[in-house]
Amino acid sequence: MKIEYKITTWERFEIDDEHREAVESFLKDNPKADAMDIFDWACDNNIAMPRIEKLDETDELMSPEENKGQATLEILINDKSIFNNEQ
Repeated sequence: MKIEYKITTWERFEIDDEHREAVESFLKDNPKADAMDIFDWACDNNIAMPRIEKLDETDELMSPEENKGQATLEILINDKSIFNNEQ
């Protein structure tokens, strides 16, 4: 039996402070940018290390409500789902 569950976690990448104005300009031009947009832009412009680190002790279980009603827990036997908590 396999029990699979969904979590949220925090991750981090770093950009040197000397690039603050460039980052602010990017965000002004891209106000809906998410973290991966910023990371990709920074890597493309050689101002970020292409490394993302997972922050320890930040994992939290997700509820279906936090996942737009989609399952966050599933139990499988022989790779066949026998239960999920989808709403």
